[in-house]
Amino acid sequence: MAPSPGILKRLTGQKLQLLVENGDRLLFASDRPAFRALWTVAFERPQLLDGADVALPAVGLAAAYLLIYGKVGRVFTHAMTREARAALRELGIEHSAKSLCRKLPPDLVESAEGYEALAREAVTPLAFVEQLRRRAP
Repeated sequence: MAPSPGILKRLTGQKLQLLVENGDRLLFASDRPAFRALWTVAFERPQLLDGADVALPAVGLAAAYLLIYGKVGRVFTHAMTREARAALRELGIEHSAKSLCRKLPPDLVESAEGYEALAREAVTPLAFVEQLRRRAP
């Protein structure tokens, strides 16, 4: 994939945790914990994710499943797990990560900790989303 069009730089420079853009147009930005913000957008405003470029500090399997569910166009991140990369690749979603890791670094995990195991148990993005629907954010 071509280098990020500056989306990661904007994410970091503006101290954001989630940035959703379509071309040069800002669709959504949040400084709330990334997984919670992504959860909110995926369930309350999913049309914003459809085909969009999305940047987050880190992408684990749980976030990857929400990004897949949202039908994002491209994903940009500082760190991504191998599981997340495999899930995105399987569905042909373009992605770019500065580093690839087996497990997300503790300083980047924030609110997604318990959801990684839930995503692994779910096995598919749809099963994971159905489990999340039963929970309150």
